[in-house]
Amino acid sequence: MEQAKGRYDSLDFTIPKGAKEEAQRGLNWVKEYNRGGTSVGRNSARYIVNNQKAGAEKVRHIAKYFPRHESDKAAEGWRPGEKGYPSNGRIAWALWGGEAGKSWSNKLVRAMNRIDEKANSAMELITRREKLIEQDWEYRENRFETEEAKTIFYKKFDRLLQDWDFTLSSEIYKLLDRQRKDINNFFKNNPPNQIGILGAVNSIIDNNVKYWKADFYDLYLSMGYDFALFQLNELLPEAFKADNSQFSDAELEQIRLGRRRKPLATVVQDGFYPLRGRRGVQLPIANLTRNREAIEFVNGRLDDILPQLSKTRKTIVNRSLRKAFDEANRLGLTGIQFNDYLTSALNESLTKQLLGNATRIARTEGLAMAEYGKMVGAKKSGLLLEKQWLTQRDGLVRDAHIAVDNQRRQMNSPFEVSGYKMDYPADYKYGAPIELIVNCRCTTIYHNKRIKVWVIIQ
Repeated sequence: MEQAKGRYDSLDFTIPKGAKEEAQRGLNWVKEYNRGGTSVGRNSARYIVNNQKAGAEKVRHIAKYFPRHESDKAAEGWRPGEKGYPSNGRIAWALWGGEAGKSWSNKLVRAMNRIDEKANSAMELITRREKLIEQDWEYRENRFETEEAKTIFYKKFDRLLQDWDFTLSSEIYKLLDRQRKDINNFFKNNPPNQIGILGAVNSIIDNNVKYWKADFYDLYLSMGYDFALFQLNELLPEAFKADNSQFSDAELEQIRLGRRRKPLATVVQDGFYPLRGRRGVQLPIANLTRNREAIEFVNGRLDDILPQLSKTRKTIVNRSLRKAFDEANRLGLTGIQFNDYLTSALNESLTKQLLGNATRIARTEGLAMAEYGKMVGAKKSGLLLEKQWLTQRDGLVRDAHIAVDNQRRQMNSPFEVSGYKMDYPADYKYGAPIELIVNCRCTTIYHNKRIKVWVIIQ
């Protein structure tokens, strides 16, 4: 009978000669000086000396020693010729295989980690799913049914969404403010009352906005990934593997808030979902940067929203200039005073609209990406699911969304909202109007659905 292949069979766990020599040197020093190293270190040295190959967990154990004791190299007695050589730290370092042991164990740990990541395959996810199926169906089908459960779910969702709203609105504000400065710089050399000025400004806005896609692309995909993980964790919490003990709520909150202060590149890489980017945690799905459907969704979303942004900014500029033009004429201004008045009025209008526009856009776009990401996570779970519309539980929800609260649909069937189809809140691909989308704070809950088998007796 053929023996099953082990996960790390492709790796060579042979202990190198250099590590054996260092371990023996450390044991000799302990015997000679009657000091240095702990009982654990001495046992590791004997293991290295007496075995041809090491086990995977032993290699991980050896590799963990070196980063914790790297600072011992700075102490006196580390190098030959120094007072106190060999120092206790130098003896201990040798017991764990020295530099040869460090290089060998680190290389193997990196290789094992790569294999572990690949092992989070669809088959492994199915195995975990089967474990969940063995749990009590009563609990699984009803765990999100009570108002208390819905409120708890919504608060967790909203907390993560607020972090992304903060980042999105900050970035949108920066882009809008850069656009405002570009327009102001243009008016420094071009009087705002000259013929054709609106066309020139509109061209500036178009050129400015077309470069924004690159700024938002990675941000959108990172956000979608956060919510895919969020949703998958709600459905299959056992799919998230951690070498460490479970993180406390306080620790997770500290991680989440700390990332708000990180540079944008770090936010894009690590997101706000606390377990993402955390050492020792294996995530059950890969990020969305290579997910064809997610890439198409983000590109389509940006191709829709950016022209709308451009149109809105043009409307603000056109309206502000016309209003300022009429007011300057009414005041009897001419020449430089006339132009200064128009420029100042336009700058004030663009500045006043900045924060409100940035916040509104972030809320709408953030919710759309959050709901899309959750849908990705729900599908990746492999479970048979139904979805349910959930409003914010604060009494401030618009009437159209109150009417659809708790509406349930099959996974691939749209909700009916005031006569419009929507796969999830903030979805406009079926033609839902802006009043059903802007500033929405609804979400979806995905419920397990029991498979019913009908047997026909002939």
